[in-house]
Amino acid sequence: MQRKPDRILYFSSFGNLRWGGQKSLFHLVTGLDRLAFRPSVVVPSEGGLARQLEEKGVEVCVIALPQVSPKRILRDLSALRLLLNVIDDRKIDLLHSDGPRNTLYAGLAARLRGLPLVWHARAMDADPYDRILCRLATRVVLVADALRDRYNGICNAEKLVTIHNGVDLDVFSGTSGVAWRESVPIPTGRLIIASAGRIEPMKGQETLIAAGGTLRKAGADFHILLAGETVDSSYERVCRQKAAELDISDRVTFMGHQDDMASVLKAIDIFVLPSAVREAFPRSVIEAMACGKPVIVTSGGGAPEALEDGRSGFVVPPSDPSTLSERLIRLAGDAALRKAMGASARHRAEELFSLERNVRKTQDLYRTLLTGRKNAGRCVQSVRT
Repeated sequence: MQRKPDRILYFSSFGNLRWGGQKSLFHLVTGLDRLAFRPSVVVPSEGGLARQLEEKGVEVCVIALPQVSPKRILRDLSALRLLLNVIDDRKIDLLHSDGPRNTLYAGLAARLRGLPLVWHARAMDADPYDRILCRLATRVVLVADALRDRYNGICNAEKLVTIHNGVDLDVFSGTSGVAWRESVPIPTGRLIIASAGRIEPMKGQETLIAAGGTLRKAGADFHILLAGETVDSSYERVCRQKAAELDISDRVTFMGHQDDMASVLKAIDIFVLPSAVREAFPRSVIEAMACGKPVIVTSGGGAPEALEDGRSGFVVPPSDPSTLSERLIRLAGDAALRKAMGASARHRAEELFSLERNVRKTQDLYRTLLTGRKNAGRCVQSVRT
């Protein structure tokens, strides 16, 4: 007789499918072995994430979990009660959360129902509730080893498990970028340097533009593509002004959000993530690597874990246009080096950052926790008998 699949209840902090965390959640949930696991997902609102999950046959529950406030305790308890009803109705076996708010609600619900909780930490920045959330979580999944610093002294190291994000290696392949490249008004033969991320100071696009000024002086023929929605219009104006001052406005394109980032990455020559702050483990880096492109990232955070410095790309200091321009000039002038680094990047993505590997390691964690819970239940029953 075939065993019934274990039921997993996931939580997303956002209802859209525009950002890395939600994309990672979507790929994990839809990549599960449905014979072993049956997923349901709690989202705070209707949106692209809910629609695409439902298209894949995944049950979605829209529950707007409010910010916890002592002044509105009845409202908060009502939300918790609604969540408990979902858990009971669907006979949930394990909860998997991401952001601090939904982890707090999920953690309380897990304690009340005696269920394991996996907290998926996707951010470098500490949260005031980290100590409490660590106590509520059975395991804390980190998207990079760099996040371990966040939990020093507040979380048992045995609870921490690193599982890097994964990408679809078939979708992100550098074999068919010619059509997209021919569709954009960039002169044939021009080196294309791309970056992906919201237009805001922490993403550091101004540093890349400043490095472009040095590239121009060095005689390089290049074009910079900045993909990502603008969330700070004043910062975009700063970036545009910098490009004008360096006389490279005609070589910088603000593309806005791109639904089909794979087509862009297949067509470029170099990918740069010039983050001014530490980021956890940006998906855009491993997507570019899967497309066989050399990548340049800034030190700090989890991005350097993605590549081998000097082999599949370069690691440079943040907010340092001089060092960045040196690496770009080196790559711009050496097509063989770009090809070799791109091949190394693709190989590393295949070895470490496939969706299959990400899903397999997560499912192994579920099995460990669920087996432990079931064994504990059998022990209690035996003692009572």
